[in-house]
Amino acid sequence: MEAGAKVGSTVYIAGAGPVGRCAAAGARLIGASCIIVADTNTARLDLVKNNGCEVVDLTKDTPVADQIEAILGKREVDCGVDCVGLEAHGNGPEANTEHSEAVINTLLQVVRAGGAMGVPGIYTNADPKASTDLTKKGQLPVDFGKAWIKSPKLTAGQAPIMHYNRDLMMAILWDRMPYLSAMLNTEIIALEQAPEAYKTFSEGSPKKFVIDPHGSVKKAA
Repeated sequence: MEAGAKVGSTVYIAGAGPVGRCAAAGARLIGASCIIVADTNTARLDLVKNNGCEVVDLTKDTPVADQIEAILGKREVDCGVDCVGLEAHGNGPEANTEHSEAVINTLLQVVRAGGAMGVPGIYTNADPKASTDLTKKGQLPVDFGKAWIKSPKLTAGQAPIMHYNRDLMMAILWDRMPYLSAMLNTEIIALEQAPEAYKTFSEGSPKKFVIDPHGSVKKAA
């Protein structure tokens, strides 16, 4: 919503994890025409592609704008969403190297003039384990000078969950998002499975783990 997606919009979503996949499902619910999801993880890209999204493979040497052009016939989209945050990596040869500013700078490049960007990806004012002295302080080398002329709109921060909660719940209950289950690829686990599930997720699993500590889902089934 914050990225301004509407019926017919083209949307670029950075990150094919659970947040990015929810963003893709939300864009489809709103009526976006082409939803492009980017990631370095092949399994996650395969998952979103099998659920109707176009994909950008960030491990390729081909620049993001070139990959978008191969899909749309143009190098820019109407809207962009950062679902990665400060754990972002670079593209191509830099795909395995942390560049916390990478997604923001990419959005500023590929979102059209007058377009908007939503940033639910997490950024903080300090990241002690970051790769540079600047990003350890939560400061990013954002290439804003080149983007200024495009009059971009960027909204960041924690998602206002309670604002959207009821509407999304009703859309799900009335089967207006039949693709959501497949897109999220949910696996329900017991509490004692949580440590292993966190490890699996951290390694890039395309699954979304939901902890059911009392076995209530199994009982209901």
